[in-house]
Amino acid sequence: MKIACVGAGPAGLYFAISMKLRDPAHSIDIFERNRADDTFGWGVVFSDQTVENLMANDPVSGATIRDEFAHWDDIDVHIHGECIRSSGHGFIGIGRKRLLAILQHRARELGIGLHFQHEASADLADWADYDLVIAADGANSRIRGAHAEHFDVDIQVKKNKFFWFGTAKQFEAFTFAFERTEAGWVWAHAYRFDDELSTFIVEMEPETWTKLGLDRMEQPEAIALCENIFAGYLDGNPLMSNATHLPGPQAWLNFRRIITGRWSYDKFVLLGDAAHTAHFSIGSGTKLALEDAIKLAEVLSRPGLGRAEALEEYQAER
Repeated sequence: MKIACVGAGPAGLYFAISMKLRDPAHSIDIFERNRADDTFGWGVVFSDQTVENLMANDPVSGATIRDEFAHWDDIDVHIHGECIRSSGHGFIGIGRKRLLAILQHRARELGIGLHFQHEASADLADWADYDLVIAADGANSRIRGAHAEHFDVDIQVKKNKFFWFGTAKQFEAFTFAFERTEAGWVWAHAYRFDDELSTFIVEMEPETWTKLGLDRMEQPEAIALCENIFAGYLDGNPLMSNATHLPGPQAWLNFRRIITGRWSYDKFVLLGDAAHTAHFSIGSGTKLALEDAIKLAEVLSRPGLGRAEALEEYQAER
C-alpha cells in the first residue's frame, strides 16, 4: 500500500512506524508544514500502561522512550493552604521535542519518507497516487476542516484561558495548584518531563483573565504576574514561554473540544487530535494519539479484514 501521513506529530510518525513494522513493503511518506525541530508545548505525559503498549508494538522505540522518561506515581492537589495527595497512578513524562526526535529517527531507520516544510493539500484530487491519506494534522486539521460535512464535526471552544509555560522547577508529583486572587481563582497544572524541566499550565476563567488585565498585557508582564501568583510553588524559578512570537493576549489559548461522528471519508482517515481532543488537565492527548496509531495499523494489517470493516472497528474501539 502507498500511504501518506499529513502531520509529523506523535500520531503521524507512530502510525507510519506501526505500519512499516507490520509490512516493510508499504511505501509511506509523511508531510509536515513545519521544520523538523519545531514544536509547541513542553512535555507530554502518559500512563505506565501506554508504555507497555508501546513496548509490545515496537520494542526499539519503546525502549528508548522508556529509558528516558521521568516517572511518578502521585497527584498533589493544593487548595486552601492544604495539599491532598493521591498515590499509585503510574505516570511518565518526556519532552515533546525529544519524543519527536526519537520517532523521527525510528521512522528513517524503517525507510519512511519525511518531508518537512511541505504544505499538504486537503484536496482529494491531489492524492491520486496514494491508496490512503492519514490526517494526523492536529486539532486545527486542514483536511478535517475542508471536508467537515463528511466527518460530522462538532467543535466547542471552551471559555477558560490558559497559557502553556515551562519551568526549571522540578515537580515530583502531578500537581494541581489553586490560588485565589482578588480577581478570582487561578490554577496551574504542573508535571516534570525530564531531569531539568517541568510543564506548567496556568488556567483561569475569562472574567478573571480580564480583571487581572491579561487581555492588555504583553508576555513579560503576564509572566511576571503568574510567577507572583504561584511563587510558593516555583521556588524562585522563572516561567518560560515558547510562544514569544505572539503578542501577549494571543499567547493565551482556549481549549477546543473536538468530536467527529465519522473518522474516515474516501481515502482520508482522521487520527489523534484531528479526530478528537482530550483536555490538558488529564494529560492524555499524546497517549490517545499513539494508541489510535497502534489500533489503526493493526486493523489495516489484519488478514481477511476489508478496509471498510477495519475503519469501522478502528473508530468504534478508539
